[in-house]
Amino acid sequence: MFLTAIQSSKYIIYLGLLFLFSKLGSAQLLEIDYSVENREENSFDIQLIRTGILGASSLKNLDFTIEALKLRFDSKKGNHFSFTIYGTRTIWMGNRITELNTFDILMNPIGGNINSNFFIGYLLSKNELKNSKVGVSLGKKWIQGQPLPNFQSSSFFDNYGRLGWIYQSTLAEDALTNSSLYFWTFPSIIVHQSTSNSRRKFFNNHLDPFAYGYAMEMGLEYNTQLKVTLIGQQILNAEPTGVFGQFVTRLIIAYRF
Repeated sequence: MFLTAIQSSKYIIYLGLLFLFSKLGSAQLLEIDYSVENREENSFDIQLIRTGILGASSLKNLDFTIEALKLRFDSKKGNHFSFTIYGTRTIWMGNRITELNTFDILMNPIGGNINSNFFIGYLLSKNELKNSKVGVSLGKKWIQGQPLPNFQSSSFFDNYGRLGWIYQSTLAEDALTNSSLYFWTFPSIIVHQSTSNSRRKFFNNHLDPFAYGYAMEMGLEYNTQLKVTLIGQQILNAEPTGVFGQFVTRLIIAYRF
């Protein structure tokens, strides 16, 4: 009980810090490149972020995410590198299968009590209305799973990665009304790695320590402020008799204040 109380206190403190940081900046998920012409010089930004991000999945869960910190470097060649810290809290669990609720957090690209992510966007082509990049995402998330008996730790770490192709297009842009509409898509392969022990305790050995699959992401962004993202993912090497090989969809709505 004492250890549990300490862990809960640390989590409350962390959420408080995330909330404080969220009052100071702006946020987004997959990075959109708004520049039409090539940059004349490199740029580096540190952002403390103010945002509201709601996510709903086909596993009947609803969650809220804060993007707490972003470090971003943009090169004049059109490439960019970023490091981001997210914090996600599940606010509604509609699935009666506890393991699937934990699986939902694992499959959420920005999920986890704490999620640190390093992203690389390497420019392939660019013109006035569209561009394409190779996208690489690597990260680690701390996941709070279902309660375990005998004072066992109820959390574990998941290492994850995505590799894919990003296509972005400007659908509409009007400088007079300061309005814009962008579309993007990001098909990718995905990997998740964790310990055999955590797979046994939280997924009944129905998910391999090294799991792989595919993802398809697409979205719209209006006025660089409202972003709607739809993601579909599937693990291909999950245990055939388990429930972790199903296709999982997620709708994410992010609003930048």
